[in-house]
Amino acid sequence: MRRIAVSSFILAVLLAASVSAASPKPEIVGIGGQVRGREARVKFTLQNAFTPEMVEALKSGIEISFKTVVRVERVHHGWFNTTLGEIKFSRSVKYDVLARVYRLNREGQEDLLPDIHAALAGMTRYEVAVPVFIDAESGKTYRAYVRIRLDRVGLSEPLRSIFFISSLWDVETDWARGYLTAP
Repeated sequence: MRRIAVSSFILAVLLAASVSAASPKPEIVGIGGQVRGREARVKFTLQNAFTPEMVEALKSGIEISFKTVVRVERVHHGWFNTTLGEIKFSRSVKYDVLARVYRLNREGQEDLLPDIHAALAGMTRYEVAVPVFIDAESGKTYRAYVRIRLDRVGLSEPLRSIFFISSLWDVETDWARGYLTAP
């Protein structure tokens, strides 16, 4: 009996790995924006973040949260870059079954969205302000770095356990970068 259970577990792990290999990896695209005065406005989009399993879980009322880090640097050619500012924030969405709306929490405010497409767009399109500690100089080179990962702490215990055998919920991007203009 124990051999069957172990074999089933290994088969489940292999199937999950093969399914995840076929699904596209989450990535951050379209990083851009502007540095003006002591603030950088950074825009970017998270692609391939929601697998069909995550969308179904979201529709059934499970809250999904992403943690994001945005860093702004001044680029020095031939020398070390200088970090001018960094912010960390969370964004989450949950379907309210009683009200039949998606509750999107972003940057300290809650939006009530009527459909899943608006909720997914709210979780994947960003425009954030990053305070920088010196005034931006016109004509200098600035770059933004962005990284996003799924906040696993807010998930229920059965879902956290699933992470160990399945990567269908494995949302973690590499550091992505893009240039910012300084008019």
